[in-house]
Amino acid sequence: MTVLVLVVAGAVIVADWWAVATARRRAEVVCKPLGMALLVVLAGVAGNVSTDIRLLVIAGAFFGLLGDTALLYEGQAWFLRGLVAFAVGHSFYAAAAIGLGMGSTAWWGVGFVVALFSWRFVPRVVPGARAWGGTLMMSAVIFYAVIIAAMVIGAFGTGLWLAAAGATLFAMSDWVLGQRVFVGPETFHRLAVMVPYHVGQTLLLLGLLQVGV
Repeated sequence: MTVLVLVVAGAVIVADWWAVATARRRAEVVCKPLGMALLVVLAGVAGNVSTDIRLLVIAGAFFGLLGDTALLYEGQAWFLRGLVAFAVGHSFYAAAAIGLGMGSTAWWGVGFVVALFSWRFVPRVVPGARAWGGTLMMSAVIFYAVIIAAMVIGAFGTGLWLAAAGATLFAMSDWVLGQRVFVGPETFHRLAVMVPYHVGQTLLLLGLLQVGV
């Protein structure tokens, strides 16, 4: 069942990349949330973890679906809703990672370094966030950066390389999105957001669910 869901989700996600690359809006509106919905299903069937951990991962993926849906629409209000949804999702992922808590001190240290490195991008987007959406948007972006840093550290702290790699790619996607929204869309192509996002979500899910462990 896990392999089947993963293959179908992968096919839909690749279709979404194609839609983004070729500017097929109608296809993207279908494929983007559908791909994430299938990852929610994957979170429900993959791996062999406790019910508490599984529910946390399902919740993280579900709020990712809500965030994806919100970001299909344009405007500050929808972007802020998407940001809040993803922040909640990251919080659930971080809680799942802490619940696993299997890693060595070295893993936690590497996660801290990765999270610290990501913060070098924050000063680049904060002025743009304030210019675009005022103090509220700026505060939301800073808060979101704190949440995703905590998620990255927690994922590394599990000692599970899939979770660590997924969290890093997820954070990378967010860094690129921040550049596009608050610095300028010409900084990166949208595929530079979507590819690490989908791959990161998938690896993070599989890692936290201890698939292959």
